[in-house]
Amino acid sequence: MPHITQIELRGFKSFGNSKVTIPLSKGLTAFVGPNGIGKSNIVDGLCFVLGEISAKAMRAERLSGLLFKGGNGHRPAPFAEVSLHFNNEDGKLPTNSQTVVISRRVDRSGKCTYRINKKRASRQEIVDLLAASMASTGGYNFVMQGDVNRFVNLGSLERRLIIDDLAGVAEYDEKKQKSMAELQKVEMNLKSVGAVLRTISDQMEGLRAQMEAAIRYKQLRRELEQTQEALLLIQQETYAKKLSLLKQRIDKLGKKIKMSRDKHQAIIDEVTRYEEKIKELGDLIDEKRSADILLEAERARTQIETLSELLKTTSAQQSDIEAEIATVVEQIKKMGGEDSKAPSDKITSLSSKFEILREKFNALSKSLDENRSLTVVQSTIQKLRGVLDELLLVIDEISKCIGWLSRLHSEPRQESSVVELHDKLIGLKSTRAHLDAQLGDLKKKIQEAQSKLESASASEKEIRSSIEALFGEREKLRDKARGLDKRARDLDAKIRALEEKLQNWRVQEASLNTELKNVKDKCKKIKMKVSVPADINPDALERRAKTLEAEIMSLGDINLRAIRDFKESERQYNTEKLKYDKLIAEKQSLLDFMQNIDEKKKDIFMKAFNEISRHFSEIYSELSPTGTAELVLENEVAPFEGGLEIKARPEGTEVPYVGELSGGQKALTALAFIFALQRYQPTTFYVMDEIDAHLDPQNRKRVAEMLRRFSRESQILVITLHDAIMSVADRLFGVAKENGVSRLFSVELSGIGS
Repeated sequence: MPHITQIELRGFKSFGNSKVTIPLSKGLTAFVGPNGIGKSNIVDGLCFVLGEISAKAMRAERLSGLLFKGGNGHRPAPFAEVSLHFNNEDGKLPTNSQTVVISRRVDRSGKCTYRINKKRASRQEIVDLLAASMASTGGYNFVMQGDVNRFVNLGSLERRLIIDDLAGVAEYDEKKQKSMAELQKVEMNLKSVGAVLRTISDQMEGLRAQMEAAIRYKQLRRELEQTQEALLLIQQETYAKKLSLLKQRIDKLGKKIKMSRDKHQAIIDEVTRYEEKIKELGDLIDEKRSADILLEAERARTQIETLSELLKTTSAQQSDIEAEIATVVEQIKKMGGEDSKAPSDKITSLSSKFEILREKFNALSKSLDENRSLTVVQSTIQKLRGVLDELLLVIDEISKCIGWLSRLHSEPRQESSVVELHDKLIGLKSTRAHLDAQLGDLKKKIQEAQSKLESASASEKEIRSSIEALFGEREKLRDKARGLDKRARDLDAKIRALEEKLQNWRVQEASLNTELKNVKDKCKKIKMKVSVPADINPDALERRAKTLEAEIMSLGDINLRAIRDFKESERQYNTEKLKYDKLIAEKQSLLDFMQNIDEKKKDIFMKAFNEISRHFSEIYSELSPTGTAELVLENEVAPFEGGLEIKARPEGTEVPYVGELSGGQKALTALAFIFALQRYQPTTFYVMDEIDAHLDPQNRKRVAEMLRRFSRESQILVITLHDAIMSVADRLFGVAKENGVSRLFSVELSGIGS
């Protein structure tokens, strides 16, 4: 199995700035020494390198608190670093290297760096690397100082939750929660579909009477239609004569309208020719408006305006600098100071930065001249303003540095003030020189832009004059087109009046055709010949028709859609009933599934509980040979509705529950419980900090012997103050403190425990 061959600490807590190397044996290693000398800091180092996130878990307020603080002549550590060397000859760690070194470093800012074999890595990569063979620092393989007492004081529910966690019931809880959410949706759907079914059923009852009335209405309506068709057949000949006369009048009016339309089209064609000429003139105007010379003149005006604004701002800054220079010179004269310089590396650096910004300003100014796009020009000007702001900040920083250097001088106050004023004067003069250079560049660019504007003005004026002439010619053509357009509108109004008259006649024609067609259609439906018997009595037909109409009216408002609506409602009811039945089946399926989940959850819990309970009883019997102990569920039928109690009867006692035991007996019981948890999920590495603190000598020997047996299969590190564990250790280290720094030394094992 993979095991740790050595621990390296540097700058970590009480171990000072020098690298401390701790070689480890494959079995049981013990660390001994008085309280307060740094033994538990070794455990904190292991937690740190294995990826512990919480600083409080490593007894620090923050991660930077893990650094050696110095004192007693020792300087504080710049960083803290812990490394673990693993023997991986069996290849159980998923890497090709036979030796694996993981390390973690934290600096004073609290920033951490992880490495695997000196290569940068993430915390998760280290956790994944060790996951297969070693539990995390939060698992039960790390028993920290005070954990035994914590386990003693656990409530019954907290104990049961430990079994939950080890058994992995959370996965089943998650599945059940999802099923509960699905069941809730199904029940909501059932409620919704049930409401729909009730609504549809009510609709069907309301439609039934309407459907019967609609059927009677259709019967009467069919007889009425037959009677009315016979009457319409009599009218057919009359309609035919009226249609013949109306068609002649329509043909005559149509010819008149055609002649008017031809005349109207001729006028429209002439208007179109004028509009084409107007469009040509408009295109020519647009072409002249987009001439390069006009765009160039506009860009020159924009550039002059922008540069003038910059010139004004820079001039104001120069005036402020001049006034400040005059004030400083006057102060120097009053104080009788002489010229001096206060050079420093930072001022040199800031001066270099000033030169870089000035070159950037000049480059942007040059690009301003070369760009013709208004958008690019505005963007460049915005960048110029940003560079100018940075220049002012650099100047202000130089002034601050000069002031700072002046305060470091050891001369009397009067001379120090003069030096400070001289340094300030130097900075102000440097700023003035740069502002003078900027003013010169800006004035030069304004002159160049004005020159461009002047050279473009003559051509611009000529183009604009040409555009005005074209506007005049286009307006004349528009006047002619408007005159023709008025004639066309007047003629169009006359045509519309004729067409309206024609339309009215056609409406009449269509109405007659429709009536005639309706008569023929109805005759076809009742299979009558389109003819009327000579002896038929139209008046009798009229009376019968009125009788039928009266009976139909007596029926009142008829919902002709009632038959179709009733059938549609019946179809919807059957469809929704299928949905309802399906949801009922789905609900039962979810209930069965959740019951199955509960059964499986209980099975895996009981499996884990029984195994841990067995381990606990066996381990307790080893630690207390004449005593007995067992784990008892408060609710065996429904274990998740209760907690977990510990019944223990140590040697010579009849006390049944752990809460009634003495302090040492509680500690022994808690250790048995911890060892049972570890045996349920064994790992290759265990760390235990003063687990024997509250045990009597006899029980310490039994715990030590058990740890010795465990160490044959796993590597164990123990912090202890007692001889019992020391005597069974494969390697023993003493920890002492010299001048505020923890030191380790190997202890000769011969003679211990004799």
